[in-house]
Amino acid sequence: MRKIFNSLLLLLLSVPSVFSAPPAGLETIVLKTLPPVEAPAVPLPFYTPLRAGDSYDWSGLPAYIFTEEEKLARPIVDAISRTRKTLDVALYNLQIDETVAALLKARERGVRVRVLFDHAHLYPLAGKQIQGVIDSGIETRAMNGRGGTGAMHCKYAIFDGALLQTGSANWSGFAETFSYENIMFTADQDIVAGYGRNFDWMWAQARPAGQPEAAAAKPSAPPSDPTPDVNFNGALLPDYIFSPRGGTEAAIVKAIDAARSEADVAMFTFTSKNIMEALKRASARGVSVKLMLFIGQKFPFAQEAKGSRMELRFKTGRLEQGQMHNKFAVLDGRLLINGSFNWTVTAENSNTENTIFTTAPEYVSPYKAEFDKLFLKAKPE
Repeated sequence: MRKIFNSLLLLLLSVPSVFSAPPAGLETIVLKTLPPVEAPAVPLPFYTPLRAGDSYDWSGLPAYIFTEEEKLARPIVDAISRTRKTLDVALYNLQIDETVAALLKARERGVRVRVLFDHAHLYPLAGKQIQGVIDSGIETRAMNGRGGTGAMHCKYAIFDGALLQTGSANWSGFAETFSYENIMFTADQDIVAGYGRNFDWMWAQARPAGQPEAAAAKPSAPPSDPTPDVNFNGALLPDYIFSPRGGTEAAIVKAIDAARSEADVAMFTFTSKNIMEALKRASARGVSVKLMLFIGQKFPFAQEAKGSRMELRFKTGRLEQGQMHNKFAVLDGRLLINGSFNWTVTAENSNTENTIFTTAPEYVSPYKAEFDKLFLKAKPE
């Protein structure tokens, strides 16, 4: 019996990759939920589980959510409840009680929680949920955009440095109930690490809550993707990109210039002349361009869009006072551009913003379907 035991032990030690393999990447997912983080398939007597807190289990969390189909709070609270070490949250606004309670519970079990808000949502008076975070003693800071102007417009969270949640939606009841919004989760480690650098970059420039005159790092260029390798029709694009003045507009123009068949755009507000010129070039070479904008925002290029044979439609929110608040585009049914970045001069030059580029069909296909569904019910210009 001892000889058999020793033989099995030697066999297991000869295959260390079984124990050290990282969780499956999201490029391989085939369902709407994230792939399971699987334990090594070895007999229990010979498997030593990872210590509590050594890994983040994203099994079963949704890859994406559209707010007219599902509520935001449940998966966000679920994701927070799984953190064991660190939780970094950057929110333009916060108005969901359940998420505040989840943040407090995370801190109570020893998680280092850092929350960054937009300056204008703390001063002169913070809302109830934001004030609750501040009063709890959680590390809380606030910042404007570049050089004291603009806004901290991001809406993302990083769980244990392993999972990212981003998209158009603030953690608010308005987003959850009234508006068309989206969130997405990704465990792509290049993207998660890039967002981690971006959070630290913003954190250094932010000031502790209640200390608006405290010292802070001077504005500098945001972090960038050191290996832009999203190949879209021969154009290499970054996996992620940040504002202000980080090159987001130029990357979007590059993507549009590479489009061959269609450009579907769902944008809360759109004032970028450079991106509009790229869409006009696309239309001129035969690309089908569809623009869906929020009906409550001015669009300075309406006549140019019509003259360039683009399909222009406007969309209301889900309920009265709601918004079509998405900021995504799908090009050729193969590339998704998504994040907090409206296609505006302010987003490019003043706000802190974040954008993801991906060709993973597990994301691209559902966002294309969401666009088609909303565009069908939008109001033609």
